[in-house]
Amino acid sequence: MPSLLRYARAASGAYLALALAQGLGREAVAQSPSRVLDEVVLQVTSVQDSSQYFVYHYRVLNSASSRGGVAVVELDLSAPRGTGHVALPFTGSLGPSRRDVPDHVPFGAIAPERWLMLVDYKARLVWNVYAVLLAEGAPVSFDSVAPGSIKSGFGVGSPYLPGVRTFAAIPTEQSCCTKPNAQGELPNSFLFRVKGLTVAPTVRPPDMSLAIVRSDLQQTCGPLRWIADGAVCGRLRSNLEQAIASQQGDRAATTGSLPAFLAELDAQHGPGKPVSDNAYWLLKVNGEYLLAHM
Repeated sequence: MPSLLRYARAASGAYLALALAQGLGREAVAQSPSRVLDEVVLQVTSVQDSSQYFVYHYRVLNSASSRGGVAVVELDLSAPRGTGHVALPFTGSLGPSRRDVPDHVPFGAIAPERWLMLVDYKARLVWNVYAVLLAEGAPVSFDSVAPGSIKSGFGVGSPYLPGVRTFAAIPTEQSCCTKPNAQGELPNSFLFRVKGLTVAPTVRPPDMSLAIVRSDLQQTCGPLRWIADGAVCGRLRSNLEQAIASQQGDRAATTGSLPAFLAELDAQHGPGKPVSDNAYWLLKVNGEYLLAHM
């Protein structure tokens, strides 16, 4: 097995390759490459309140039907202009920082062992595996998320409350890009990106409202299908609508309906139950924040 020193030496080259690939990706036109990754999920496993900020813990699930491992995960953390570029602590290997990125939510991040982190030109947090740079051919990634497997240890710390965010997963180069294409060139693994939705820091705490929670519920019960049971959605919706209707004139009714909403979430979340992890942490954290600040 190559030494860790070799991996460390390869890391700087991997960062350069990643940056070049992202830059080229803005101008390159994909020619409908065959799909390498099938379904990839970036799942929130918990959101902890550290009193200074929230810590979002994630795991990556790569479906057994994929034909390659996940080597890169990109998470959108962009924010409206004026938000700034506040950086919180990072735990793990952090690549070169960029000063030309759009504004992003205040955040720090955590990476699994032997994974790297950087912030790219679109204000995305990028996790990517170490790659061994061979003398010939594409770099070989190790500790990637193989088909049918799960990788934990990803995290984001931020004072911002959760919202629905886009993410993307990119396969290892050895699973897609070691053979020349029809033009005689090695394909770019970023052309095999697959996208999805997850939960991540989005909303400034002063901006959180019951209307935002209602919108989140509509998404989780609707197009996202993070809560697939119509009866559960109906009960959650009823409790939330009661809280909204009574918000202006009856604080006691509002604080009575919100606990019922949260109790229903708790009762319907867990193995084999209809409220998925992403739906649970999205709705629970925001609902509890509102209840605590009424």
